[in-house]
Amino acid sequence: MKIKKFVGTLSLFILTLTFWATSSFGQKRFENLPLSKDSSYGYSAESPILLKRGNPKRSIQNSKMFLSRLRTDDNQTLNIIAIATVISPNHKEPKIKLTNRYTGMPLNGDPGILDKYIFVTSRTKDTIGLYVDIYNKGDIKIPLGLKYKEPEK
Repeated sequence: MKIKKFVGTLSLFILTLTFWATSSFGQKRFENLPLSKDSSYGYSAESPILLKRGNPKRSIQNSKMFLSRLRTDDNQTLNIIAIATVISPNHKEPKIKLTNRYTGMPLNGDPGILDKYIFVTSRTKDTIGLYVDIYNKGDIKIPLGLKYKEPEK
């Protein structure tokens, strides 16, 4: 009986610690990001925003959180109107191709695709297209003309 209670308490502690660590990491990850000096950063497939964090599912969640908090310089929100998959021009085929026989996806983790998000601004109804790579890591910056706004507490 004592062992079950100990295991239950330990499991709850580990779960709480994991949640706390991931939520605080996600918040600190995007604070004080530098503004990109490259005008094509995020706006072209050759220079996508690199938002890999763990497995693809976590990377997708991470990218949607990041993108949902972007604003234009004049504080307009960005509303997603479309998401598309495009071929990455930076992808290099590995010398030896290993694929998952059930899914057909490469085992190296980089399928050579990007996500293209199309947004419309809240007031002026301008369209903005951003390219996101969730399969490769890199320095994250804010694309020119945009800013990152933390949620109000």
